[in-house]
Amino acid sequence: MAANKEAIAIVVDVGPSMNQAPEGETTALQTAIEAITMIVQRKVFAESKDEVAVILFGTADTDNPLANDESYENITILRPLGIADFDLLNLIQNDIQPSNMSADYLDALVVGIDHLVNATQGKKGFGFKRLILMSDLGGEFGDDQIDTIINGIKGTGTELNVIGPSLDDEDDNDSEKPGPSTISNGHRKERTAQQRAGEAMLRHILQEVDGECYSFSEALPALSSFQSRQIKQTAWKCQLEITSGIRIPICSYAKLKDFKLKQSWKRVYAKEPSEEVGTLRTYHMNDEEETEVDREDMIEGHRYGNTLVPMSEDDKANMKYKAEKCFKILGFTKPENVKRSHYLGDGSSFVVADKGDEAAAVALSSLVQALYETNMVAIVRKVYNAASGPKLGCLIPHIKADYECLLYVELPFMEDVRQFTFGSLPITKDNISTANSKFAPSDKQLDAVDKLITTMDLCQSQGDEEEEDKDEEEEQTEYLKAKSTFNPHFQRLYQCLQHRGLNPDEPLAELSPLVANYLEPPQEILSRCEEHLERLNKVFKLEVVKKKEEKTGENQFKESDEGEAGKAKKPRLDDDLEGGMADITRAKVTEVGTVTPVEDFVAFINQKDEDKFEEASQQMQKRVEQIVLDSFGAQFYPKAMDCLQALRKHSIKKSEPGLYNTFMKKFKDVLIAKGRRDFWEQVVAENQGLISKMESEESTVSNEEAKQFVSEEEEKDEEEDKQDEGDDADDLLDMM
Repeated sequence: MAANKEAIAIVVDVGPSMNQAPEGETTALQTAIEAITMIVQRKVFAESKDEVAVILFGTADTDNPLANDESYENITILRPLGIADFDLLNLIQNDIQPSNMSADYLDALVVGIDHLVNATQGKKGFGFKRLILMSDLGGEFGDDQIDTIINGIKGTGTELNVIGPSLDDEDDNDSEKPGPSTISNGHRKERTAQQRAGEAMLRHILQEVDGECYSFSEALPALSSFQSRQIKQTAWKCQLEITSGIRIPICSYAKLKDFKLKQSWKRVYAKEPSEEVGTLRTYHMNDEEETEVDREDMIEGHRYGNTLVPMSEDDKANMKYKAEKCFKILGFTKPENVKRSHYLGDGSSFVVADKGDEAAAVALSSLVQALYETNMVAIVRKVYNAASGPKLGCLIPHIKADYECLLYVELPFMEDVRQFTFGSLPITKDNISTANSKFAPSDKQLDAVDKLITTMDLCQSQGDEEEEDKDEEEEQTEYLKAKSTFNPHFQRLYQCLQHRGLNPDEPLAELSPLVANYLEPPQEILSRCEEHLERLNKVFKLEVVKKKEEKTGENQFKESDEGEAGKAKKPRLDDDLEGGMADITRAKVTEVGTVTPVEDFVAFINQKDEDKFEEASQQMQKRVEQIVLDSFGAQFYPKAMDCLQALRKHSIKKSEPGLYNTFMKKFKDVLIAKGRRDFWEQVVAENQGLISKMESEESTVSNEEAKQFVSEEEEKDEEEDKQDEGDDADDLLDMM
């Protein structure tokens, strides 16, 4: 087993100096607990096999194997070395309590080293040991074990990290520089003489063992991210085929890959979380009995028109494109022909020669050098294995001081490219058409934006960014590096998982400020941009554009607030008067009236704020029925027919044939019952019957049903006419 596990002992001071802070501020112990929680969270969510121990000094009790009557007192091993889990997180949150006792931090370091050595003895896989001290060094200490501690740390190969005091501040500069940061919110308190002595001793130890020291303000941002599990690189081996006679054995390693969460979400019974809940899926036929069908008796089918074509697993396997594993160069081209927008896939890969093959290394190096010198890239066909489809890619030469390789990036096929046409965005006055000349930016505006972009450059030198003549080797500060920038979505998820695991009955906590900082630009960038942002506000004057009001009689001819009372405000001659005075003076339609029902109906359904078709349709139906029944003879029939035609037309247009068909079935019975058969005959003559599927796909009425609906009364009329003729003949015979 490889020695890649780490043993960590966290030594925490819970004495009185760690609990002192101004009212309303966070104490150093509370900040230390937060830091320990973040360290353990990293291990839990990364599913790490590293083991963690927690040792407290300054406790009222003593519980450690080195304790006797006079030494190593008030030191407690809270949690022996073990894999980090939610029990440890719960222990940190609830069992680390402040104390009034003080203990020697050097004795605590000895207990920590002893515990690391004894707990890892006989265990395989521990390649690293780490001792983390969290204290403000406010307690008393003895210097008789300095050499023992230094030799123990060096002899066991343990790395020492200290979180608490800022050892970079010199004693003579205390009047100008604040003391060590003891809490995360930046509160600093003046150091005591005891703390100065403890810092001097700790500085000597760190210098001897080559350790590191971080203040709480420095450590918390670094610990706020949950690191992902380290994944061992797996090589993809193949032969880079240039021609049938030239093949170079290569290996491909992932350079960049999209990270995906690997948490397995499982359904569990809420009352018994340990009991998982399974799922059972059954298949049933679409018949009255809902007959159950076995999965083995089912087969997938693809629709081809109105026909379902069955496709078995063998058919689907035979349809797949079969290709052999390969990595073949199709040709070469200039880099500018491969657009950055055409890069595909979820990452990129390094392509190097097969390990241990010197001939392959020389051949691949020649190819890399040739591509670099001629400024060319290679277009390749890649098939990962026989079960995968072919992909198109690009090989880009990559040469560094200590290595050289090819970078592989996936490219699209023709079917993958989407052509979108957008209007060009003008940049300078020279390339702006006459029609858009009023949108041309001025020289001051262009210069202001240019300086803002330069100031917001995330890769800048440590010196003044205004200097033009800079040394090329000058050290640069790069913000938002990929190696140190974490996804806040994942960090928030981990935070919620931890909170729910420790507090199952409480609501989820608010977003951590440390995680929220990832959503904000770097503070250094913001401070440099203030001047340029103020300049932008001056050269780009923004005005609130008033929303154009709907032209109605109420707002078009209302009295002027500033003019004389009773004097109407005249509309401007260049106002939009489309539709004439009728549209201007028309108020917003809220009901289908009897005067102009068709116009009211159209205006009602065309309102943009919400869908009013169903309401408008119901009102129109009432108006049609009212107009027909109130008509003196056939006087208002034409008006009712216009309303019915408008209702039918827009029911088809709005894909709402069901409302119209339901109304017509009831309306027909009303007309026959009320003796308005003559209007129904006009409806049939004008083809205003039911809306069939031929006219609207949303209709449930077939073409035959629609024809039968209008022909039923005709058949009844013919039968009644024949019956009347027979009755008349019988009456004549009786009279004779």
